[in-house]
Amino acid sequence: MNSDQILQLAQAARAHRLSGDARRRIELGLGTANVHIDRALTNLAVMYRNREFIADLVMPVVTVSKKSDKFFKFKPETMFNVAAVDMIGAESKPGRPSIALDTPGTYSCVDRGLTDFISTDEEINADAPLSPRMDVTEILTNYLLLARELRAAGEVFDTGNYGSNTSALMGTARWDTATSDPVANIDTALRTPLVRPNVMVIGEEAYDGLRSNPKLLQYVLSRAGTRSGPVPMRPDEQMIADAFRLDRVVVGTAIYNTAAEGASASYSRVWGKSCALIRVEDRPSPRRTATFGYTFRFGAMETSTFYDGMPGRAGGTYIKVAHSDADQVIGGSSVGYLYTAVVS
Repeated sequence: MNSDQILQLAQAARAHRLSGDARRRIELGLGTANVHIDRALTNLAVMYRNREFIADLVMPVVTVSKKSDKFFKFKPETMFNVAAVDMIGAESKPGRPSIALDTPGTYSCVDRGLTDFISTDEEINADAPLSPRMDVTEILTNYLLLARELRAAGEVFDTGNYGSNTSALMGTARWDTATSDPVANIDTALRTPLVRPNVMVIGEEAYDGLRSNPKLLQYVLSRAGTRSGPVPMRPDEQMIADAFRLDRVVVGTAIYNTAAEGASASYSRVWGKSCALIRVEDRPSPRRTATFGYTFRFGAMETSTFYDGMPGRAGGTYIKVAHSDADQVIGGSSVGYLYTAVVS
């Protein structure tokens, strides 16, 4: 390398060092914190949503035209009585069985609703992606749906609605133990009621114990495929439904905060650790139906807005979400069986 080449290299190194010093001086003089003013992202807002609600699947909504009324009920034994049908002699007349209505059922819808106020200034100043009216409406609706979910779980998992068709599992009989037999438990629950259940309603923790139980897995691992297709890694809802000739298995996964508003949150599962086998008829026949229960709803879930110019600088808008319904157990023990505490 000659002297000219050495000189060129030295000059290039010096220029690179100077440019680096200049960059450092710029960074030290301004800094990233000084060239940007923090503001809300326009494409992100964090909100934790509850999991799927199942109330409509286990206590279907029946729309009614009156807030309170009665509905006819035949006695449970009506279609199971054995009548004397033989006619002896050429002039004998057919017998006349005893047919009578049971005590009518009744319902009375309860008005339920929530409201919130959004000032005009709040709407004007809200940055994207916030949309105060839309956000408030969604939150209020969620509160009402969560309250309905808790009511439905309270009815479906209430031992008082099943008469003697209920059992609390204990110790080694619980489904998260290797010695338990949920298959035998479910078979018992299906044949005990007067009308065979067609839906399993089960809490998420209980479902995890059931689908991992050795007795249930025997029905899966001993064959190459099922009516639902190839055997999956773990049994799913459809496979369990097929195994017990059910229309569907409904898993309750919703969570709610048990603490008072403003206190530290304490979460619990709406559907707990129980399992119910019940009859559910989504679309009741006007003349005959046999189902565990319905939710009678007067009107629809409605959202209303009302402007009020009095509060604040420029007034604002009230958002109201309301509905009127009644959760009514109809078939109870005639169409259902309940297991409680099925896992530890």
